[in-house]
Amino acid sequence: MTTPAFRPYRLLAALFCWLAAAGPAFSADPFARAALQSTGTLYVGQQILVDVDVLVPNYFLQPPQFPAIDLPGAIVTLDDGRALNLNETIDGTSYSGIRRTYMITPQSAGEFTLPPAVITFGYAAVPPQAARGQVTVPPLRFTIEAAPGSAGESPGVVAAKVGISQELDQEPAALKAGDTLVRTVSVRAEGLRAMMIPEPEFSAPRGVRLYRQDPVLSEETDRNGQAVAGLRKDVASYLFQDPGTYILPAVTLSWFDPASGTTQSATAPAVRVTVAAATTRSPAIAPPAHEPQPPPFDWLHPAVTGGGVLISALVLWAAANRLTRLQARWEERRSKERQSEPAFFRHVEQACRNGPDEAIARALDAWSRKAGVMPLESWLGRFADAGTQRIYQIRQRALYGPEEASSRSDAFLPGLKRARQLWLRQGAKAPGRREPALLPLNPTMR
Repeated sequence: MTTPAFRPYRLLAALFCWLAAAGPAFSADPFARAALQSTGTLYVGQQILVDVDVLVPNYFLQPPQFPAIDLPGAIVTLDDGRALNLNETIDGTSYSGIRRTYMITPQSAGEFTLPPAVITFGYAAVPPQAARGQVTVPPLRFTIEAAPGSAGESPGVVAAKVGISQELDQEPAALKAGDTLVRTVSVRAEGLRAMMIPEPEFSAPRGVRLYRQDPVLSEETDRNGQAVAGLRKDVASYLFQDPGTYILPAVTLSWFDPASGTTQSATAPAVRVTVAAATTRSPAIAPPAHEPQPPPFDWLHPAVTGGGVLISALVLWAAANRLTRLQARWEERRSKERQSEPAFFRHVEQACRNGPDEAIARALDAWSRKAGVMPLESWLGRFADAGTQRIYQIRQRALYGPEEASSRSDAFLPGLKRARQLWLRQGAKAPGRREPALLPLNPTMR
């Protein structure tokens, strides 16, 4: 009997086939990408939108923490709108993604490079096991040019559209000496944050006093919470001391439109004010009256009155001091109750009864952080029954994964409450139980 010869090429071929089949599994790693949402030529002062996507295989277990970005020569803010969920298939692997948008306002012309930013998150690398993930935003380069001026002057802002309106609190032709006219000027700039709108220039004619209030800044958003336009409201009061005719100068704001490449302007028109003389009444002529003799001064009455006022003031002060202490204790107790674990769990119950899937996920995440039972899926594996764990996994896949099946179930909340009761009964002996702490200002994955 002869022994078959060893053929190494067969072993190499089998190893090559195994690596080819396992290739997608090895390459299924989280990654990040960045892209310019703003197109065309970019100018100084223009609000530039940069979309940053974080994609993971399977689904997220903890949302990504997008950090603040420091870009020299520019102002960078993270859009407060709702994040966009993504589902993509790349090289045969299903990915779940979350997109957030950074708003960059360059202050000077030149070349800019988006610095690398580290984003942390939790995801199901091998469902249902939780894994800690971390990606770095790739560098993104873009060029900024100076916006052309108009008639030798630089434009005020770079925006898609700017509008100015004004309101007066009364008719400007019906004032009298000593009256005050309140002028409210509102500016709306599309594609520009409110804090970037320049301060309108107010001036007063000679003989008129001008008083300005602090501006009111706000943002106009769409139904998804994305910023659409910046709003700025300025209020000025004009005091007219003397009669006459006055002209309040117009308020003008110029801006450069990058789409059309032209400089435009918006104006709140000048106001013509007519001030009449104040009317005075002449006193009636009457014979002088005899000056009455003053009665003798009674010292007893002021003394009694002053003593009563002093005693009343002391009583009121003592009552107010005690009331302030009681109110402070009550506020402290209410604050502790609002920050307690049962209060956070009541939010979970309310969200499970009548809230959408996103609200349930946020409430569960906040309660698990407060109670110190993170990651929640591992905690459910120790205290919840199999049905509750299965409903939670289905809910996570429906919220962050590509599955379209409904994640609503009335059996999840009862199962979660039973698990919490078991956890509370075991007390300090419960595995994984720790004292909750306040969330850090900039939370990181642990």
